[in-house]
Amino acid sequence: GVHIETNVVVGKSVTIDQLMDEEGFQAVFIGSGAGLPRFMGIPGEQANGVFSANEFLTRNNLMKAFEEGYETPISHGKKVVVVGGGNVAIDAARISSRCVDAKISMFCLEQRENMPASKEEIAEALEEGIELNCGWGPKEVLEEDGKVAGVVFKKCIRVLDEQGRFSPEYDEEQTVTIPCKHVIFSVGQAIDWGHMLDNLHVELRPNGGALANKLTYQTSEPDIFVGGDVYTGPKFAIDAIAAGREGAVSLHRYVHENCTLTIGRNRRDFIELDKENIKVETYDSSSRQIPPKADVKEQAKTFRDLSQSLSEEQVKKETSRCLSCGASVVDPNKCIGCGICTTKCMFDAIHLHRELPGASVMHTSEEKLKYILPNMVKQSIKVKFKKKK
Repeated sequence: GVHIETNVVVGKSVTIDQLMDEEGFQAVFIGSGAGLPRFMGIPGEQANGVFSANEFLTRNNLMKAFEEGYETPISHGKKVVVVGGGNVAIDAARISSRCVDAKISMFCLEQRENMPASKEEIAEALEEGIELNCGWGPKEVLEEDGKVAGVVFKKCIRVLDEQGRFSPEYDEEQTVTIPCKHVIFSVGQAIDWGHMLDNLHVELRPNGGALANKLTYQTSEPDIFVGGDVYTGPKFAIDAIAAGREGAVSLHRYVHENCTLTIGRNRRDFIELDKENIKVETYDSSSRQIPPKADVKEQAKTFRDLSQSLSEEQVKKETSRCLSCGASVVDPNKCIGCGICTTKCMFDAIHLHRELPGASVMHTSEEKLKYILPNMVKQSIKVKFKKKK
């Protein structure tokens, strides 16, 4: 029953006011994402040869700009610099290495152990010959005749402040100049609201994201709901999918009179246990199985994923190891203390304990008849000899 309108730019083709007033919609959910590339505002960013990772990856992966005969190909120099330390930055570096036989250098603010990219991505990039330089931030993009000639980097001495917030500090005197022909910036994504929120009173955070109730996703405009990257900032697709589901529940309740938006909702207030402070004698600590890696030389030449799958023996080991399901997160919204999990874990790794043992008397199942039978006799006698009114 969903009706989809294509080729529409909300805020330009139609406004939210028009949707409400003229077309009769009662509520709006905004999940337009954070697809605007972010730059750093340094000199030389407008030079020919500077790309955002968004554009570079889209044109190569989706539009096949690396193939001969493409109408608007991306030229590739012999030296490419990628700025950023996340998975997208590594994607851009690895794609560059497949497009041209060039030296690919990555520069990021974080130290190797604190890089946001996954360990597997980092290891594979290094295996393919990509140079990784940690603890450096861009200061200036050098130009010659309007084209990129190099990048000046300054030493980063701190990424986060005392409260754990992103607040980098640099040593402006300690710099290094890297000659290159192309620079790819992968330093995050921003939200492009355009004119979508014109004449509305939706409150925004300093980073451009919308302020909303974390349970219902309702904004300061009661009939406007948000979800996904426009609310959380750039995050995983599955988080946006979950927000869409919860947003749909809120919309359904909102358009029905006398419906509350909060009662009965899963608040997801999980209590994470300290896994370092848990000791079970028979706990299985076997490591996760790693599939065989593809040949590095072959993988570096192709866009196809040549990774192999687990062997039969590895599959058996992987499926038999304990996943610590009883020692990671307890969801009080779902656990009713039935105790079935304690009987199903073959490693005896899950145990229940009573916080208020004096609140009631409990007996084992094997002893139940000893306590049930006397009560059954008493109850049957009461029923038989009870005076009829």
